[in-house]
Amino acid sequence: MKFSRRSLLLPVLLAGVAVPLAALPASADTGGSGGSGGSGGSGGNRTPPSLSLGDGPSDKQAVTVVRPAGDGKAGQVQVGGARLTGYDASGGHAVLSAGASSDGVKGSPAELRGGDVIAAPATPVAPQGALVKVKAVHPQAGGSVSVDTAPATLADALGDAKADLRVPLTAADLKVKSPGGGGKVSAGQGNGQGIRFDVDVPMPSGVKPTEGHSSALKGHLDLKPEMLFSYERAHWYSVQPSRATIGMAADYDYGFAAHAEGTASYDTGHKPLHIPAAEVDVNKTVWVGPVPIVLNLKVNYFYDIAADGKITLDAEQDTKGHLEVGAKYDADHGWSALSGPEPTTTGTPARVEGSATAKAGIGTHAELGLYGSVGVTAEAMPYLKATVHGTAGDTKSVPDAKSVNDPKSVNDAKADWALYGGGELTGSFFARLNVFGTKVLDKTWDFPKISYEHQLAGSRS
Repeated sequence: MKFSRRSLLLPVLLAGVAVPLAALPASADTGGSGGSGGSGGSGGNRTPPSLSLGDGPSDKQAVTVVRPAGDGKAGQVQVGGARLTGYDASGGHAVLSAGASSDGVKGSPAELRGGDVIAAPATPVAPQGALVKVKAVHPQAGGSVSVDTAPATLADALGDAKADLRVPLTAADLKVKSPGGGGKVSAGQGNGQGIRFDVDVPMPSGVKPTEGHSSALKGHLDLKPEMLFSYERAHWYSVQPSRATIGMAADYDYGFAAHAEGTASYDTGHKPLHIPAAEVDVNKTVWVGPVPIVLNLKVNYFYDIAADGKITLDAEQDTKGHLEVGAKYDADHGWSALSGPEPTTTGTPARVEGSATAKAGIGTHAELGLYGSVGVTAEAMPYLKATVHGTAGDTKSVPDAKSVNDPKSVNDAKADWALYGGGELTGSFFARLNVFGTKVLDKTWDFPKISYEHQLAGSRS
């Protein structure tokens, strides 16, 4: 069944679980000077050059150095395949040393000068990459240089250019920390793209699986994610980019099954999931032209289960769809949320008994950004909620009754029950992401709490 479109729905997944949500409002801060989000300039010959996804240097740990020019160009400086061998982001300090192999590679770190921009890929020295501007250069022995730095922007590094990229993430890109048993992580199907999570949520005391089931609450997620990145600037049009995007898109299939009975009130309250999929990190380096762009994604999982009385629930829910999550910028309207199409959710016939309200969900807290600078934080939790007073779903007296919604099924005349699929989102939006070179926000902008709830089955219409 389709969810009703009370407003544009935004499916939020963030490499964890999917939840359709009302689209976020655009920022009131336009964040740029004049113009539109088009290609810029009044003449066709003033369109900025297009940058494509490249292979990068043969040494994937080598930095790229560019020198911004007054005409809007950013020319590459040959530094002999130099690597970042020391980096203190907060202290504004870096050390560059000659590359491990200089075969055919021109230049040396000594070519650096004030105003140059260093873009470093994700390496052990800088796990989330680095994007800094050179303030001063101090030569050292052996051809290395010590550099005083300040934060740089993509406008400094890319200059006048435009790019629209969709970068598929494979299972190898998703680094999963394994704090302990209870779940399973496997590579996605189809050329190794994506990942599958299977989780079996630990239950609080007093909750157990219903007869014939081994798990009280379990979920699965098949995800084929792509990182989204776009950029466009023409200096004659604005010193800031006229268009930008940072986000993630994915086809997904998410579902969970609740087969639980409880005898007392309980509330686990956003407890972390102690399973192998409990934390996922992505530091993906892609080369846009010669410049390494480092996309960061971090996801933590939690669960939340609550009930206010005795209840028995057998129900399952599955959601399929395509999502886009993140933010886009244009010079006329500033930053606003990406939105995706409405998902499709189906539920099985439910059996609900007792006198209580119960809710069970598996959620994620995610952070998405560039070069370690967080741009979007969001906490999303899809859930099943059951409410019942009396007994519902007794089909024993009518052998050919097919479900609790079948008119032939015999229900307690006083039963009043319903099963809902719902979701909640809280978080903050581009609080500190200044990497694009546009003014974002002066302080953290908290999302208003967004929630939806849709009846899947029940005695109430």
